[in-house]
Amino acid sequence: MNKKIKFIILGLILAALILTSVNFLSNILIQKEIIKPPPAILKLDGKEQVSGVGSYCWELVFSFTCADYSGIPTPDEPLPANSPFMGHLILPLEEIPQEIQINAIRVTDDDKIESYQNGSFMWHPKEGHMQEGNYSTLPPKRESDIKLSLEPGIYILEVHPIWKEKGSVCYGFLLTVQ
Repeated sequence: MNKKIKFIILGLILAALILTSVNFLSNILIQKEIIKPPPAILKLDGKEQVSGVGSYCWELVFSFTCADYSGIPTPDEPLPANSPFMGHLILPLEEIPQEIQINAIRVTDDDKIESYQNGSFMWHPKEGHMQEGNYSTLPPKRESDIKLSLEPGIYILEVHPIWKEKGSVCYGFLLTVQ
């Protein structure tokens, strides 16, 4: 075969490899931007609230990303509740999580709040305030009933599920207890 033809074939193969590599890498970078866990849902007395999505480490095929927030994002409108109440938590994945922890944190005047994105708030509980919450563990299911008895006031309900294959996320709900 002619040297010139060999050189052209080698150039075409090299160009195809470069284009394939650039396409593969750009797809990974684009995926990194959209890798974010879907929100959870809390149903209470016929009403439902879509969670805020806080700190997470999340994995998709060939991509893994983490985001760390200094506060807990919640919807801006609290879900009304009487105490005690029974809520129904629906996690967004079909896979069963390995574990689920919840924490009800009472909002105080010392907590900082700021407007966040898409009509939500970012709560920054006072230093050490998050440790004063009511931590408990739920059975590892996609849907769980949550029974809580809380004093009247506004609460952030933090939900932390962990999935073996996907990762972990902090969901935030906002409740007002009558």
